[in-house]
Amino acid sequence: MNRCCSLVVSKSISIGDNVFIGDNSIIRDNDYHVVSEGSNSSAAPVSIGNNVWIGMNVTILKGVTIGDGAVVATNSLVNKGVPPNTMVGGIPAKVIRENVTWKS
Repeated sequence: MNRCCSLVVSKSISIGDNVFIGDNSIIRDNDYHVVSEGSNSSAAPVSIGNNVWIGMNVTILKGVTIGDGAVVATNSLVNKGVPPNTMVGGIPAKVIRENVTWKS
């Protein structure tokens, strides 16, 4: 985990082995408020698998699971799950490439 990163935890954030997290990234399992009536939870666990590379200035929101071997491009907003060995990027993050591998 590099400098100026934030983990905002209300329920659970799990981070696997060999995970690289770039500068200024934010991982949060909650938004501290309910957006509309009838919604009963402002928090949901975040799970980051093994051998994941998260670029700089990435925001990962509540309820996201990032699969093993995934890569998240710099300046991305991750609001949905990321399959294993997939590269995602953008706002919101979308699949850029599948079957990726990388070495630390």
